[in-house]
Amino acid sequence: MAPAALLLAALLGWGIYQYAYDYFAHAASRQKPSKPVDVNDVLKTTVTALTLIGAVLAGLYAYRKQLLSEGDAHRADASQLADRYTTAAEQLGHDQAAVRLAGVYALARLRVVP
Repeated sequence: MAPAALLLAALLGWGIYQYAYDYFAHAASRQKPSKPVDVNDVLKTTVTALTLIGAVLAGLYAYRKQLLSEGDAHRADASQLADRYTTAAEQLGHDQAAVRLAGVYALARLRVVP
């Protein structure tokens, strides 16, 4: 997967470089007198574009990771609530009255707060 991503990034960089070079060559040819293309400007533009694309992709990755983390937290909360409910329900069926009363109190504390 990593070699494919590196190849894709290289192809994207090459495409941006070619586009920027053509853009600067066209702009330079319209000037009187015409000037040669400054390769440093082309390289700066290419690096800037690739940096912007990388920043956007990193932001999307961080956003997706945050969503997955929040989903895991919600599932953990739901699992803990189910475990507490099961324990309280088992206490309600116990032979001793004190344990049954503890089960009632445990169920009362199980309010789900959104």
